[in-house]
Amino acid sequence: MVSTTETDGMHASENRHRTPDQILGPYFPMGHTPVTQADLTCVNGVDGFAQGEIIEVTGRILNLAGEPVRSVPVTIWQANTFGRYDHGNDPNPAPLDPNFVGCVGVQSDEDGIYRIKTVKPGAYPAGPDWVRPPHIHIEVHGRFERLITQMYFPDEPLNASDRLLNTALRPDLLIAKPVSSEDGCGHRVLNFDIVLSRG
Repeated sequence: MVSTTETDGMHASENRHRTPDQILGPYFPMGHTPVTQADLTCVNGVDGFAQGEIIEVTGRILNLAGEPVRSVPVTIWQANTFGRYDHGNDPNPAPLDPNFVGCVGVQSDEDGIYRIKTVKPGAYPAGPDWVRPPHIHIEVHGRFERLITQMYFPDEPLNASDRLLNTALRPDLLIAKPVSSEDGCGHRVLNFDIVLSRG
């Protein structure tokens, strides 16, 4: 777990901005019920393990005052390691991973923290001259507002030319930050805090 002290929170509040909105995307998992376990690398009822680089994504959901947004639903969906969504309308010829369920529903805890274990999604073609960088879609149903956004990975060359990332008001707020793992898990851990206006 990534620890956050009260001092860090008070210092950050001076420069806190709402997380930019991003489009829902054409591959929102309509008709699929998100799995409710936080580990997408090995899902109950699926025989094998998901292919790809295992990562952990964690962060806090806060309001602009720095207060945790507690017990709100968070839906997270993504492409698999090959850049393919488990969605009937995805034209990408990349293979599906039968052991990867690309959509999860979790809840923030009493400190506003959410956490998932998944695989890094692959890049994929979004048009004749556009390849989308690896990203993860996140929808938060706060108490007063709904936020749909996307989390991008640090140091990805495709970030520089991505139209959706670079038209955001604050693209820097959409890039996750690498953090050290406190339990020595051996895989990459990324922090992505989400800020709502009111919560």
